[in-house]
Amino acid sequence: MNWTLTAPIISHEKNYRFDPITNKHQEIIIKYCMGKDGKGLVLFMQDMLQQLILDKNVVIKDLPVIDQLFLMIRLRSLCIGTKLDVVSQDPDTGESKKYKISLIDVQKSINEHYLQPKIILDDRSNIEIKLHYPTTWGPLEDHDYITEINIDGTQYAIGSLSKTQKAEIIENFPRDIQLKITNGIDEISNSISKMVFLRVPEGENITFSHDQYIHILRVVFSDTLNNFIELMYVFVKVMNFTLSDAMKLTPSDTQLYYQMFIKEMNEKEKAALNAQNQAAQAARQVPSR
Repeated sequence: MNWTLTAPIISHEKNYRFDPITNKHQEIIIKYCMGKDGKGLVLFMQDMLQQLILDKNVVIKDLPVIDQLFLMIRLRSLCIGTKLDVVSQDPDTGESKKYKISLIDVQKSINEHYLQPKIILDDRSNIEIKLHYPTTWGPLEDHDYITEINIDGTQYAIGSLSKTQKAEIIENFPRDIQLKITNGIDEISNSISKMVFLRVPEGENITFSHDQYIHILRVVFSDTLNNFIELMYVFVKVMNFTLSDAMKLTPSDTQLYYQMFIKEMNEKEKAALNAQNQAAQAARQVPSR
């Protein structure tokens, strides 16, 4: 039986089981981050989550983006680590400062300010509209927040409508409905801006925003390929792992094995040095004839 992880899909208000992120995943993520291929990174992350989730009835790409990002942060915490060091540069002075991010605190902040779908009803025109966080990673328009429309008992398949069709439907709504939609969108959007990613003691906190999701993703999974390759080299050439076995480990397990190996090497060096010193001391104590 394989080890699995628990992570919530917030919009479902339910926990799901996932297989862990491995070194193989981490290597590909690092390459996408280094290449600054934001679209490729997102597509790989979506495919990875779809592969890792055990309940295949869940379609990851159809989840709100903030749900997807939360899952990525959750799995990063469990499989790589909960602490993150980042360097932020002051745009006015150019001064760089180093900060520590607790991904546990980030998850708590998302949970605290996350809103469940908003329902807008109009009995006069028999209209029901559901608003929620968008599922698109790209630039947003108001209709991206609309997840369901029901008019006179007819359910519109939002996913099958073009942008023009969605805009036309909204334009034909009564003025008071359009105002409620605008207010609902503002409320949902403002909830994102309350979710704290980096707490800055001496200044303004850095919060989430839709246009910064991919950058946040890069920061959360940032690492250098050189460090990764050097670590795999030690596992294969020094610790006698096969590369395929090393790639199946989680990054956190990899660090644990590496630290144990370094501790063992240090203890062996210390024991050898003590033995050498004892031999030298014994040689000095041999009486001369």
